[in-house]
Amino acid sequence: MLGIGMPELIVIIVIALIVIGPEKLPGLAKTLGRMFGELKKATNEFKETIDVESKMTEVKKAFEDINEKEAVDKAEIVHGQEIDQTESVIADKSSDIEKEVTKGSAQDERG
Repeated sequence: MLGIGMPELIVIIVIALIVIGPEKLPGLAKTLGRMFGELKKATNEFKETIDVESKMTEVKKAFEDINEKEAVDKAEIVHGQEIDQTESVIADKSSDIEKEVTKGSAQDERG
């Protein structure tokens, strides 16, 4: 309790009883209790707000990671398609070269 032990608490109550008086002490205690209750409530709301903000930051980061992964996946798909197209062009050109070589070899044998 904030480093206040039982002996210190008794001294504080006795001093309050002497200074404030027995008639006003219950009202003051009630008011202080309400103030501490409101302070605790405000503190808890603040902590909750901080927790929500922290979780929102985590969710935003997760969405950014998902979007980044999707972008990478799309880039890989496009890159894969480009590779397939390049391989197709190479295969076509290779086939054309083989035909030309075969055609040239056949002409050499005749000639």
